[in-house]
Amino acid sequence: MKFFSLFLIFMIVASSISLERNEIVPLYDKNDAAHFKYYENESHLINWYEWWYANLKNNEEGVIAFFFTFGNLNTFSRLVGVFISYLNESESIEAIICHPFLPFHLDYEKCNVSIAGNRFYEENGKFFIEFYGRNLKLRMEMEAYGKRYGSEAKIKDWQWAGWYVAAPYGVGKAWIEYKGKRKYVEGAAYHDHNWGFSKMHRFSWDWGEFNVANRYAIIYGIAGIDDEMRGGVHFVNNSSHIFIPYDKINVEYLEWRKIGWAEKPVKIHLYGGNKSLSIDFYVELHRAYILGYKNEGKPYLLGKASGKIWVNGKEMDFESIGFYEHHGFI
Repeated sequence: MKFFSLFLIFMIVASSISLERNEIVPLYDKNDAAHFKYYENESHLINWYEWWYANLKNNEEGVIAFFFTFGNLNTFSRLVGVFISYLNESESIEAIICHPFLPFHLDYEKCNVSIAGNRFYEENGKFFIEFYGRNLKLRMEMEAYGKRYGSEAKIKDWQWAGWYVAAPYGVGKAWIEYKGKRKYVEGAAYHDHNWGFSKMHRFSWDWGEFNVANRYAIIYGIAGIDDEMRGGVHFVNNSSHIFIPYDKINVEYLEWRKIGWAEKPVKIHLYGGNKSLSIDFYVELHRAYILGYKNEGKPYLLGKASGKIWVNGKEMDFESIGFYEHHGFI
């Protein structure tokens, strides 16, 4: 499962610089397309990474999809693959394909990734995932809402990270086959795209994304890089994107629990803000999944966020279910 865990490392690093976009987002957004060819002549190519991540969830079930590439894609020093997981109240059904010789194709004009015949692509403004594993099959579609945004952040020396949220929130549905069963899942959807150059396993992080009734999203990302904290909290709706940097918020870990092999926060309080956006909300564990082998896998957390936000002085109460992550601060 070590390949799956790599995507979590950079999920929120690039949130440290907010990028406001006032122009109309094109139907096919090149920010969500592949980036490798623009950097293939640079040094440190073995440290290249790029992936496309999506999830779908409701109170009872969820789906995680992760299409990834690492290393110099022009040689067999690369690593490409797909991780898919279907999560329900009693089990996690997972499939991964990953090795240097897998056939793959990346589109540089729009989100269109193919790895060993499995696809993650955008068509007519919607996102689609098709996966055909031996023990797990998935067909998923997502309708994206919210103003797309992204950023790039310098990490250290030649290392940097890019992050683009192509679906800050939305609705999705999935058709799943496993163990002779067929399942249909509907719920809230999310998709982002990550790329850059970096050594692995250098960060501590908190990340979470919460879709509020398909009206707006609250997404937080806080990374510890060396002794510096970066990131913050994002508010996104269809017309605006507002960002609170880390130095304007407070994060309190109120309760902890051992989940699998790791201690995880099961209640977090986030509060603070600026003139445009203020927050005061809690994230509490709703359900914990173990991705991997029994209790030796990686905890993946579904949380309930609830509280208040103030957007340009207007107060709003909210409650939402979404995925969240914590690794390494305490």
